[in-house]
Amino acid sequence: MSIHEPATLLTDYLLAILAAGFAWRLSRHPAIKIPAGRWWFRSLIVLSLSAFVGGSYHGFAPNFPPIVDELWWRSVLWIICLLGFTMGSALVCEFSGSNDRAFWPRLLMAKFVVASMVIMVLPIFLVAIIDYGLAMLAWLLAALLVRRPWRGWIIVAVLLSGAAAWVQQSGFQGAGLLNHNDIFHLIQALALGAFYRAAIGTGVASGSVDSPP
Repeated sequence: MSIHEPATLLTDYLLAILAAGFAWRLSRHPAIKIPAGRWWFRSLIVLSLSAFVGGSYHGFAPNFPPIVDELWWRSVLWIICLLGFTMGSALVCEFSGSNDRAFWPRLLMAKFVVASMVIMVLPIFLVAIIDYGLAMLAWLLAALLVRRPWRGWIIVAVLLSGAAAWVQQSGFQGAGLLNHNDIFHLIQALALGAFYRAAIGTGVASGSVDSPP
């Protein structure tokens, strides 16, 4: 079995390991005791899964029949949309204290279902990026409107993620063996660190957890 796009596979796997590591650290932080912190934990797990499945797709999918390739790619996009759902749920919990306000959870679920249906018909990366991007924009808007410990980290994370998405969609080619996907992963790794710092700052304003180190 041949390994296609080895640099993309490697950078995706590194991103998966980094996300899993941040998830483990968050599980040991006081922020995990509140709903928003737990949703951030789920987001990191989903991001790790997304990077692993996506990296495996780039590395191994061409070895399989076209139908497997198509289903595999749709699963990558679906997991990215699930990431948008978990991030949105973390935002709802940050401001409601729980996830029991019916309107917002239902709206998030509706967005996730619609994105999943679109992916079945139009399986392009831009669809998943738009769905995931809406969750990030919601966090960015919240960061601009309120003063919370995670404010600066969210702004940095969203700006880095936006830059990463631009690189991926533009087809920008880096030096040496790095293509647009590889550079996207490396920039997203920096954004991931900022998202983790934001995650451990959730709930601090209400006194739910101790201030992050």
